[in-house]
Amino acid sequence: MADNNSAQPAIKWRVVMTNYPHERLEGTPDYWDYHEIKVLGEYATKEEAVEAAKKKMLQMGQFQGWADDVDDEDGYFHGGPPYSTADDPDGALCEDEHTTLSLQKIEVKKKSAAENK
Repeated sequence: MADNNSAQPAIKWRVVMTNYPHERLEGTPDYWDYHEIKVLGEYATKEEAVEAAKKKMLQMGQFQGWADDVDDEDGYFHGGPPYSTADDPDGALCEDEHTTLSLQKIEVKKKSAAENK
């Protein structure tokens, strides 16, 4: 009898950091070509990924002073990812690039017992 559970993919979550140019740089030579994507980690649950994204956001200077108020239950921090420096109401214009921390849901195919042999 076939193992029905082996065909079900496992769900994991990634925290992804994306850097891209500020809109005011549109028209510069490399504007459309530049973006940087980095996987910061993979997590078994969405809750773990959200906590990791929050922790990373708190470590980054671009978010300090406007997005890092952990005591404001209605604030940006508690809204959960994605977090983006483009949302900064006052300081976004002082950066040449934006940084976004987001979650990515991934499905990992489980190996069947036959594949493990």
